[in-house]
Amino acid sequence: MSLAADESGAQYAPRPQSSEHKTDDALTKWRVSALYTYPVKSCQPAVLQESSITETGLAYDRLWVLTDKRLGRFVTQRQVPKLALVKVTIDEDSNVLELSADSMATTLRLPLHPQPEKDLGERFKVRIWYEDAYGRCCGEHANSWLSEFTGKPIRLLYKDADTQRLVSRYVPSKEVCPTAPQSGFADLFPFHITTDSSLNDVNKHLTRPLTHKTFRPNIVLTTDSPIVPPYDEETWRRIEFVGDNSSNADLNWSMFITSRTPRCSMLNVDMNTGTMVPDREPYVSLLKFRCVDAGQPKFSCFGMQATPQTVGQNIRVGQEMYVRERGVHLLTEPL
Repeated sequence: MSLAADESGAQYAPRPQSSEHKTDDALTKWRVSALYTYPVKSCQPAVLQESSITETGLAYDRLWVLTDKRLGRFVTQRQVPKLALVKVTIDEDSNVLELSADSMATTLRLPLHPQPEKDLGERFKVRIWYEDAYGRCCGEHANSWLSEFTGKPIRLLYKDADTQRLVSRYVPSKEVCPTAPQSGFADLFPFHITTDSSLNDVNKHLTRPLTHKTFRPNIVLTTDSPIVPPYDEETWRRIEFVGDNSSNADLNWSMFITSRTPRCSMLNVDMNTGTMVPDREPYVSLLKFRCVDAGQPKFSCFGMQATPQTVGQNIRVGQEMYVRERGVHLLTEPL
């Protein structure tokens, strides 16, 4: 089978229907079973019933990030596992983002839509893996609250509205995806997708069952079809969500699936205690059966990176989705 590379270097090939895959994509209905946004990178998610689709993901997704004041590097559960205990609440009516933790005597209240002149301070550069991003300081009160919680000198940044962080790897062509992929402080693409059927299969190999929250998806999809195999999403290239008026196809909108998601040690954070588990599970077990991408064969994978072809529309729990194009994904460089 010949592979074709798009302008990013990511490779795809048409996927023929095999004897193991006889689903009719035009008839197989998927639906959104959960939506999660992560306003503060590496803290708990906020559960949504509906959200707008923005250039940087679901509403408010990873627009705030913790950085080490000394090093200028972003801080996640890899360095501070107890960030898994920070609850995040979105109060749109009051324009408040609230952070709380059982160990803290007070809550941290931040403007949900901060005004640069009034609510934000100096601009700082922060490296997110292979790309630079820029954020504005959220003030010493926020820094002090998070420094006390983590035991580290923390600076909280909000995404600088005057700059863009365009995705530089695995970018689909403009002909396929007219909207240039960009992120706030996410690791790479603005959306991460998982499915119920794949999680169910993963849990068959583990002694401690996991929930989707371990893998930090934005969109969870499910289907009632009994013939759709686990990890079917790894063959998707373009998926289409049905608009609010199912009789008007012009209201439908698509996402382009860009690559698998390699997994890291953050999977080993116990979400209930905020500590790394000593047996390094589920990371170790996933290495035994989820090293499935020939381009990066030493990395276990679960979930798919995605970017919208258009923005401004809404997504909601219960919304229908259909697979429109399939392809073979191959990681040709690290995410």
